[in-house]
Amino acid sequence: MTKPIRLLRILGLSILVVAAVVGSERRAAAYPQFQFSSGTARCAQCHFSPSGGGLLTSWGRDESGDTISMFGGSGAFLHGATKLPEWLALGADLRLAGLVNDPGGRESKETAFFPMQFDLYGRANFGDVSLNVTLGDRGVVRPDDGTVTGRFKDFPDRIVSREHYLMWRPSASGPYVRLGKFQTPYGIRFVEHIFWVRRYTGFNLYEEPYSLSGGYFAEDWEAHVSAFTPPPDSSPNLIKAVGQPESGVAAFAEKRFFDALAVGLQARVGIASEEARYQGGIEAKYWLEPAKLLFLGEADLIHQQLKAASASQDQFVSILGASAFPTKGLMLSAYYERFQEDLSVKGTGRNALDGEINFFPYAHFEVVLIGRYQPKTDSLTTGGMTLGETAASLGMLQLHNYL
Repeated sequence: MTKPIRLLRILGLSILVVAAVVGSERRAAAYPQFQFSSGTARCAQCHFSPSGGGLLTSWGRDESGDTISMFGGSGAFLHGATKLPEWLALGADLRLAGLVNDPGGRESKETAFFPMQFDLYGRANFGDVSLNVTLGDRGVVRPDDGTVTGRFKDFPDRIVSREHYLMWRPSASGPYVRLGKFQTPYGIRFVEHIFWVRRYTGFNLYEEPYSLSGGYFAEDWEAHVSAFTPPPDSSPNLIKAVGQPESGVAAFAEKRFFDALAVGLQARVGIASEEARYQGGIEAKYWLEPAKLLFLGEADLIHQQLKAASASQDQFVSILGASAFPTKGLMLSAYYERFQEDLSVKGTGRNALDGEINFFPYAHFEVVLIGRYQPKTDSLTTGGMTLGETAASLGMLQLHNYL
């Protein structure tokens, strides 16, 4: 074993120990940038979940070492140190982060170092049916007591199961049905929860509803339809969700062309006691092989009805960007985001510019550097209120290890 690889394994073990003690905050997700760029046509090839994210399949583990990581390595569970029975799959995502956040205005700049993610995955397969469970920590970035002891004292109360479901899926292609708690398939499943296409469409952190979902996978297309409802208000912390407690339906379909282009359509209706959202949109990805460049984007229109005020507004949210792969193990991405809170009111729009560097030195390891800038918006006075935001910025470094 070479010295760099030995050091990487020591780093991974250190992340595991620290994260297990102090907790986390991040939703597990897939990298949509690897569609086409890694030779994989759809997210469900590398992940057991039909919509991607979470526990890796054997194919996904092989790809992480052979195709994605700069210096290779074994992507198998625990680097292949132990072999699990065929009916069982286990995994974990562990992530530490440091950030510098400048919210702008009168708020002062802040720095923080915190455990961002600690998720454990388990999958038991019984023929065509599987039980899938995710357990993790609903972490706190700025706890009252930031010491290791302080973070640990309420750890049992922060344990959550964001996803747990039964799934019938007889083969990689063809139909499937799943029932339980999970995010329904919709649009591009970005890792970054700060992206507005996740935050304002009902797919933010810890917003997983209980759902009944079914779909079909063909060689060059897939389609999914879901019905969802939130966990009851009286639910224990283990399964409680945040955000608007909406019930409704969602649909997503994607068609792929020439192993280089994917175009998808999505729609969602969510009804809550205080509001209702009707939304739909389009997503697309295009892989330019000679330049090793993936273009991707999503746009959604949202009609929001506020029941208490008997009012409504139309919103628009979008993201457009590209990811470059200059060499094996390195991904460079840049995005432009737009969110218009009310299309009929000038001055309610926001823009953001994002840059991201993902370095995959060795199977199971990743280093991420993220930068985000939100330009100042124009001020507008309406109804006695002044609308507008000052410029804001965010920088974040992450160390990620998966088992």
